[in-house]
Amino acid sequence: MRKNRTFLLIICTTLLITACSTPEYIHDTSSYERQKELHNSRGGNVFVDVMSGIGSVFVAAMLDCEVDYVPSDQEFKKLKLINPTSDTLYVNMLTDLVWDNENYCDFMDIRIPPKLHCKVVVPMHAAYHLYFSNTPQSDDDEMIQIYTTDVKRFTLYPGMTQSAEN
Repeated sequence: MRKNRTFLLIICTTLLITACSTPEYIHDTSSYERQKELHNSRGGNVFVDVMSGIGSVFVAAMLDCEVDYVPSDQEFKKLKLINPTSDTLYVNMLTDLVWDNENYCDFMDIRIPPKLHCKVVVPMHAAYHLYFSNTPQSDDDEMIQIYTTDVKRFTLYPGMTQSAEN
């Protein structure tokens, strides 16, 4: 029984660590704070949905009736940006989605180290323009548009937006 408990603890710890977003790769202060706000909001929504689901099961069992709980629609999701190259990638994510009265839900100055990935919490149903390059200068950035409802993970590498003719 003790081996099972230890194994379960290791599995739970591993799942918690891998489920975390990685705001430490975001070097812009306002983007970093926005990412933390989104992460906290998403975590709160998931916690409420899980607890409501468990509560509805207990109520259904105690009252011997059928109680259906329908979870709320997700407002946010995690987007995994993957850097398969041996260089640091510099990424800016721009959208027309407004976050508060004066700011968009943009994420600037994301620096993804070589051969690693970055998990970013983004709003659902948003279109993002990803500007990325392996240099900090913005004059050689490549741009690609993604929709957060369509994609869960995205691999970025220099030259991916250039046509085969060039």
